[in-house]
Amino acid sequence: MTDPRALWAAVARASVNWKLLLPLLAGIEAVNRFAPASTSTLLTEVAILALFAASLNLLMSFGHMVSFGHAAYFGLGAYGFTLAVVRAGLPPEAALVVGPLVAALGGLIFGALCVRLTEIYFAMLTLACAQITYTVLFQWYDVTGGDTGITGFMTPRLGLSEAGYASVALWTVALALLALWAIVKSPLGLMIRAVGQDRARAEALGLGARKVQLTAFVIASFFAGIAGTLYAVLHGAVFPDYAGLGLTLDALIMVVLGGLNSFAGGVWGAVIYQLLSSVVPKFIHEWELVLGFVLLAICLMMPRGFVGLLHRLGLNRKGDK
Repeated sequence: MTDPRALWAAVARASVNWKLLLPLLAGIEAVNRFAPASTSTLLTEVAILALFAASLNLLMSFGHMVSFGHAAYFGLGAYGFTLAVVRAGLPPEAALVVGPLVAALGGLIFGALCVRLTEIYFAMLTLACAQITYTVLFQWYDVTGGDTGITGFMTPRLGLSEAGYASVALWTVALALLALWAIVKSPLGLMIRAVGQDRARAEALGLGARKVQLTAFVIASFFAGIAGTLYAVLHGAVFPDYAGLGLTLDALIMVVLGGLNSFAGGVWGAVIYQLLSSVVPKFIHEWELVLGFVLLAICLMMPRGFVGLLHRLGLNRKGDK
């Protein structure tokens, strides 16, 4: 009989890097093929938001940059794709590349301002930039549709079935996560870590701190834009809330819940948070209050996040040998 502790140890050793993420997504893909349509949509949302959280995690865990406005680039990706279809008349398939590029451009513009500041001032400026984005999307009725957004502009999921689009989205997310992991492990990733851990020392060693931080900001914005584009395709609609503070706070919770200082943390946090958000309301009316207490309990019991718990279980297993 398999020792449950041995199983946890295996998960712990694997979960600290990207190699578990592909089997995890493959498992979701297997479930997706036999699941009802509503479950396929839920799994797709989980995967998309996992990518969004992973992009924020690049800034927080490795660059030590806390952004309160990361949803702006999710929203820019969603609206960039949508406006390319609705206003520019591009085929949806061709417009898929527009969303992430618009998000990256927004990240370049806002990031150039934000990296001039540090710590809480950086965080507050990211919030200000996000509020500017949200206000433009909310007020510019002639272009963005204002508070009602843009709906019915295309067949959701590019005309694919729920399961078909879920497969496309899952493997797009898998490739994006693999690319993010490669960046983290590259020389650029090492520079991002160095600047994040000790900016003054990194500059003394000849690293251009602002340039490195801006590069990380643009990369994170680009991958957030991919997530936003996939989300817009999934629902066939976009709304200003896609760039709102609420979504950024959700992503911050996901990163902390999964575990900081770990690439897999944002992904695990998104999976746990989204599943809890979907399951708890079915049983409890005041679900947001209950969910808050559940998340608080999890954070208190696992101060290093879910990945930290897996680490600890794996180390305990090693100690038994």
